Amino acid sequence: MDCITKVMLDRIDDKNPVVRCQAAKSLSRLQQPALQDCPVIEAYLFHMACDESSQVRAAVVSNISLTTKTLPCVLDRTRDISEAVRKIAFQIIAQKVSIKALTSSQRLYLIKQGLQDRSDVVQKVVKTQLFQAWLLTFDANLINLLKKLDVVGAYETCCRAVKAMYEWSNIKDLIEGFNLLNENKTVDFNQLTPEAALYWSQLCKYVRSKGAGVEHYLDVLLPSTLSFSQYLEEFLNKFLLPFMDLMESKNTVDISPEEEDDRIEKEFVAQQLIKIASKMDISDNTGRNGLHEFFEKALIKIDVLCFPCLVSPLTSGLLELLSASSASVGACEEEKVCLVAKLISTIRDPHVPNTPPALCMSEDEIRNLKQEIAKISVKLLEAKENMEISIDAKDFVKASEIQKLIEIEFAKKSEMEDKLKSNSRAIQIEDTSSLPEKSDVGTLIKCLQIIKDLLASLFESRCAASGLKKSVPKSIHPTLLQLLDTLVIPSVLNTTSDVRKEAIRGLGVACLFSSVLAARHFPLLIQVAQADTYLVRVAAINATNDLIRLFGLRLLFACKKNKSSKDEGVEEEHTAHDSDNEYDDEDVGAAIMTKFLDMLDDENVEVRQAVICLLAKVLVSHHILSPAVVSRLILTWYNPATQDEPQILHMISNFLNIFPYMSKQAHECMEAAFLPILRILFNAPCSSPYASVNADNVAELLVSITRPSIIQSADLKGICEERDTKWLNDGSAHDNIAMMISNEILSDARSPYVNTLCKILPTLDINPDLTENVKDLKVLCENMLKEVKDKHAIRHIRKFETQLTGFKKQAKNIPAIKVNDLPAENVPEPTTNKTALNELFVSTANSATSPALPERTGKGKKASKSTIISTKSRKKRVNSKPTLPSTPVKNLNKDLVEAEL
Repeated sequence: MDCITKVMLDRIDDKNPVVRCQAAKSLSRLQQPALQDCPVIEAYLFHMACDESSQVRAAVVSNISLTTKTLPCVLDRTRDISEAVRKIAFQIIAQKVSIKALTSSQRLYLIKQGLQDRSDVVQKVVKTQLFQAWLLTFDANLINLLKKLDVVGAYETCCRAVKAMYEWSNIKDLIEGFNLLNENKTVDFNQLTPEAALYWSQLCKYVRSKGAGVEHYLDVLLPSTLSFSQYLEEFLNKFLLPFMDLMESKNTVDISPEEEDDRIEKEFVAQQLIKIASKMDISDNTGRNGLHEFFEKALIKIDVLCFPCLVSPLTSGLLELLSASSASVGACEEEKVCLVAKLISTIRDPHVPNTPPALCMSEDEIRNLKQEIAKISVKLLEAKENMEISIDAKDFVKASEIQKLIEIEFAKKSEMEDKLKSNSRAIQIEDTSSLPEKSDVGTLIKCLQIIKDLLASLFESRCAASGLKKSVPKSIHPTLLQLLDTLVIPSVLNTTSDVRKEAIRGLGVACLFSSVLAARHFPLLIQVAQADTYLVRVAAINATNDLIRLFGLRLLFACKKNKSSKDEGVEEEHTAHDSDNEYDDEDVGAAIMTKFLDMLDDENVEVRQAVICLLAKVLVSHHILSPAVVSRLILTWYNPATQDEPQILHMISNFLNIFPYMSKQAHECMEAAFLPILRILFNAPCSSPYASVNADNVAELLVSITRPSIIQSADLKGICEERDTKWLNDGSAHDNIAMMISNEILSDARSPYVNTLCKILPTLDINPDLTENVKDLKVLCENMLKEVKDKHAIRHIRKFETQLTGFKKQAKNIPAIKVNDLPAENVPEPTTNKTALNELFVSTANSATSPALPERTGKGKKASKSTIISTKSRKKRVNSKPTLPSTPVKNLNKDLVEAEL
């Protein structure tokens, strides 16, 4: 047996992948899972992770014994580059691993990876095999299955899993399986768990999505609108309000973990119920009025500090209710604004709501009442003395009678004192002018959230009515302007960070309505983005992102200049200063981008994510074209310090899958960033994280994303329609890159990185029609062969020279490198990007100091002028500082480019 094992272990390292595959299958019966250092399992783990053949990796995944040691490695294969390996990994887990043997994080990991896989075949395996195996474990009870997942902490993932399970089930069976409904078509509160609430909410949503043919099932799932509003109000009074009273009686430190979990569960259940209510039938006036009354009452009573996630759903539900019942957009806006203004006035009212009216007594009545209270107090003192005397005399019968008399007189005294208190309260209520409005933290946060949700609703309604976001009417309601001046902007200076965050978010949405308003508050947002707590900074960065992509820096600064000119009474002649204004705009744009580039070194990962999102979206929308920004994004993607931040990697990888292929301007921007990126890697000191980056891998990527054939075949459907690539006939970036690299080699022919630069030259697609450029490259090749001494570099130069000589033959087609979320050292096989831009970028680490992008000041500045041929560009070079295009990229689909607010 040992001899067979040894022979098979030798064959699994064979150079032929077919032999290794058969050896992996043969070793399956020679495993010893109970042995800690089993050589077969060790060989399996190595080949499963490192073998270059997908067939070998698939064979190992199929035959390896699943233990606590091998299971994590099999889970990692669900992100394998090969579709076949990922498919087999999910199949093996579905067949051999019970859901109870997996941790909660592992279950969520499998759901997320399986449903987000780019292959439809893998997704089908997850839906039909993995999920069905999990359902069989719980006898097809989806609610029990959801209890094994974290529906509160991983809400989006659980929703995708539930929807996938619904798709492979019959609607009738799903409704019959939901057996928690009582005779009133509601769920009893003792059974209303977060899992049951999620199941109920998602089932109603799924039935609505199937259209009018199955809407009659909603009558089985839901009661009438009036009954459901009463059900919601009962839940509010029975669970939320008592819990708020309990939290008010305690400090935040005194809350136990059990109470905190109970609060989170109640809040989650309330969210699901509000989502159900927001989509109910409102054709009945009585039901609509009942639902409207509940939303208003809940918004007034809910404490945002206790339940911070309920104000936005309640506001959205109330605004949707008004939108559905209004006839026109203008009337709907007016109704929404008036309602929100009334709500905010009620919430900030200093008086206790629902206080019964009281009549004020005259001075004589008050004096007589106080005298009666004094007489009763004297009687009580005398009665207490007589009772003590009777007790000392052991006359307990008389003492008992005196005690009854004391109780009667004490009740009279209490009643009279209550009358005095109610009279004083009535006097205070009458004096309304002396009391200021509420300005505590909870009240301000609630009002700011309501204003923000109102502004977002109005903006979305205008966008839907106009069809294009660029044609949104640039006006804002006077009442909203007053709320901005009296509530939102003063809250930016509040001492509480949560209030400032909500104020910045509201201000950012308000600025979307007017370029003048945006230009006025844009410097404030930039300042807040640099110096505040990290949550407030993230809100300011996101607001800045929206403003730049909607208006552009040119329009923002133009509005600011026009406003300042009017204020100072100066008339400018724009025709005489167009060039100066453009120069100023570019300088300001470069300064702003520099500030955001500096934020990439921030210690908070949320800030870095927001900045990466801003830079990527601004470049894709072509409002700013900066090779320095492109260089920094690519270097951040390769930085080893960011390999543990998947959201940042995801955003940058999707940026690289889109931006280089969008337009001629983007192509030139990538060309200008080519050499600075390599210089950063070449000159990185040993202490820099870039010292460990493989420069050959980076160069291969840059060559691939600037290759003309890849640009022509890039699939940007839905992002940039009718993309024009005729400009490639005049040459591509590869022609200029060849000149730049050749001159870089000749500037320092003895550099240790000459081989890397020379290795790039044969992989470039040179345009043979540019005869002058080809002649210059031939001269440069001859000079490089004289100067370069490295044998490997000389081989690459000769190969490049041969290509230049024989351009009649078709150059070898080099496959594209497609960027994905895997580490930069393992660039995967090419894939086709079919994701719309608004789904590409995601809306929470120690500081990793990255070097700036300076011009190289190395050794090779003493080269002879006759040796180096200057690059004669066929087109206008992209400046190193950001440029502000006067017109956006042609046929750019703004609806898909603009991210959701």
